[in-house]
Amino acid sequence: MTAQQTDEGVKKAGSGVLFGIGATALGVFSASQPLIGVAFYTVAVTGAVLLWRKTGGEKSKIEEFRAASPGDKTLWAVGMASAIGFPILVAADGLGYFNWSGLTAGIGFAVASLYVIFGGFSLLDLYNEGEDSIA
Repeated sequence: MTAQQTDEGVKKAGSGVLFGIGATALGVFSASQPLIGVAFYTVAVTGAVLLWRKTGGEKSKIEEFRAASPGDKTLWAVGMASAIGFPILVAADGLGYFNWSGLTAGIGFAVASLYVIFGGFSLLDLYNEGEDSIA
């Protein structure tokens, strides 16, 4: 494994960790201080996106997306919709324009669970890549 590949892996992992921290803050603060949660989420996700952009050119990302499996594209679409939609709903709740029902809360928890599982497998994959380069 080259130094550039290692550096890119660290940036990707850092981006994922920042996004995870932002999503966790959004979830934790959504009940008591929703606007603080949305603000923390926005800062963390902005940092994650900036770090992610440092991992390569946009052209290679487009080519990677075109070559991605349908499952990867589905996770991307659900992730993008959730990354924008749920913070908007949390902010609307904090401002008194929206109330969470059992259905919307259930959808939120299901999507969050999906991405916790995805994050776990992503970290396992990074760990396995590191093990392969040592051998």
